[in-house]
Amino acid sequence: MRYKILADHFTTNCMAVLTIGGCLLWLCLSGYVGGARLELAGVIAVSMLLMYYLLGYMERTARLRQMKRNWEMAGEKVQLMESINRLEEGHLATIQAIAAALDANDTYANGHADRVAGFAVKIGKAMGLCQDELDALERAALLHDIGKIFVQDHIWRKEGPLTAEEQAQIRQYPVLGAEIIDSIKPLKLEAQAVLHHHERFDGSGYPYGLKGLAIPLEARILAVADAFDAMTSERPFRSALLMREALEELYSNAGNQFDPRVVEAFLTVLDDISRETEVMSFSQKRFGARLYSMVGNC
Repeated sequence: MRYKILADHFTTNCMAVLTIGGCLLWLCLSGYVGGARLELAGVIAVSMLLMYYLLGYMERTARLRQMKRNWEMAGEKVQLMESINRLEEGHLATIQAIAAALDANDTYANGHADRVAGFAVKIGKAMGLCQDELDALERAALLHDIGKIFVQDHIWRKEGPLTAEEQAQIRQYPVLGAEIIDSIKPLKLEAQAVLHHHERFDGSGYPYGLKGLAIPLEARILAVADAFDAMTSERPFRSALLMREALEELYSNAGNQFDPRVVEAFLTVLDDISRETEVMSFSQKRFGARLYSMVGNC
């Protein structure tokens, strides 16, 4: 600590020493201390010189020690950050593996997360999101159904209407999924998107009944992408829908269930989606799908 003080005030210390020494030397030479004391002036001059070099040496030593300490602290910080990153990457990889296993375990939903991610990214690009936001949106889409591990499997496979208790379980899965994702510090934005992707634009959704622009944009995009894939994927829940009917469902619910701007952006990228996605054959294919309902049982 004392070296740091000396290093920080080196110029001031030198000026003080030189000023005091210069005044004493001037007094010696001017006769105030007598001619016999000229030897003292020489001693003072030499002392001043030695003091200057001593302070310079201490200043350099202090700065070197401070640099060494800063370097050591920087190295420790880098190691700590690398350790944290490895833990977070491992945690994220584990969550992604769970989500992928959950997706693969459902014959009807197999590939759902990847398709939703593709739709969501295209919508995000059409809405002018930057690359970092698109990356976060893609991660959120890949993980948006992670909370389903807390819901009994037979509920997702049930063909008839859901009971009140079953609906309550489904309404909780976005909350539980968001809690898992929120445990990874860099995924705060993704957690919010997952938490609110079943909110409705008119405020009648869940889990908190958010309305309009109070719903995060990423969640509003996920809602459209998720609903579209649910309606255009083979499911055991209801009779088949023509693709035209699925698009009409999105359009008719713009402003109620979905953000109209997001639906509009989706329609602008529909050609790109149709060219890249096998399940989308407008002229020939029909799809077994449950309409994306208020309780999100799809």
